[in-house]
Amino acid sequence: MRRILKEPLLHFAALGVGLFVLYGLVAGDAAPAPEEIVVDAAQIAALTQNFERSWRRPPSADEIDGLVESYVRDEVLYREGLARGLDRDDSVIRNRVLLKMEVLGDEPEPEVSDAELQAWLDANAERYATPGRYDVAQVYFDAARRGARLDVDVGAALHELERTPALDPATLGDATLLPGELGSVTRADVAAQFGEELAAAVEAAPMGSWFGPVRSSYGAHLLRVDVREAPRAAVLADVRGAVERDVRDERAQSARDALYARLRERYTIRVDGAAPRELDAALAQPP
Repeated sequence: MRRILKEPLLHFAALGVGLFVLYGLVAGDAAPAPEEIVVDAAQIAALTQNFERSWRRPPSADEIDGLVESYVRDEVLYREGLARGLDRDDSVIRNRVLLKMEVLGDEPEPEVSDAELQAWLDANAERYATPGRYDVAQVYFDAARRGARLDVDVGAALHELERTPALDPATLGDATLLPGELGSVTRADVAAQFGEELAAAVEAAPMGSWFGPVRSSYGAHLLRVDVREAPRAAVLADVRGAVERDVRDERAQSARDALYARLRERYTIRVDGAAPRELDAALAQPP
C-alpha cells in the first residue's frame, strides 16, 4: 500500500483532479466577461453636435457626461434587446432595416450632362409640358327639375343666346353652385369643376359661340369657349431642376433594384402553398 501511495503517477492524477475541482468551483460562480462599449471622440462629437442643433448652444461638461451616459444606457438596452431577440417579428424595426438597406444602394452619383437631361425630357415631354388653358362659360339646366321639358328648354335658351349675343347668360338656366365662368383653366380644372364630360367637350368646342347641350352628372349644360391656348412643349432651361431631380431619382431607384438583384441571388426562395382552409384561417387571425 505504501508503495502505491509513493507512485509519482498517482500523485500527478490526484493533483489534476484537485485542480479540475478547484476550477469548477471558481469558474462556476464567475460571470462571463462583459461586452465592451466604446464611446470614442467621434461619438462624443456627434452627441455634442446633436445637442447644439437642438438647443442652439454647446453643452456643458456635466451635460456631455449626461449625453455619454444616455448613449451608454441606450446601447446596453439595445444590445440586450438584440440578444433576447426582441427585434424579431417587429414591423417597425423591419421597415427601418429595409430603409437602411435601400440607402446602401444610393451611391454618389456622377454629374448629369445636358445631353442626358435633354434625352430624358424628350422621352417624357408630356410630363413637363405646359398644359393648354381655356376661358369657359356655362349655363346649367337641372334635369330633375325640368323633366320632360329639358331638351326643349335647353334648345330655347341656346336659340336666345345665339339671337342676342349681349344677353347675360346668368338670366337663363337654373341656379347652381357651379361657377358660371372659369378663366385661364386647364382641362384638369374643368374636369374638377364640371366633370370629365364637359372637359372633353371643351377641347373640341367651337370658339366664341354657345353650343350644347352637354350632359354631365349634374344635368345639362350650354358651353362657350372664349379662349383656347394650346399646350406648349417645355424647354430644358425652364424645367432643368425638375428634370434633373427626376433623372437622379430614376438612377437611385435603378441602383436599389440592382442591389436587390445581386443580394437575391444569394438566397433560394421557396414558397410553400397553404391549403385554402389554412390560408383562410391565417387571414382571419388579428394582426
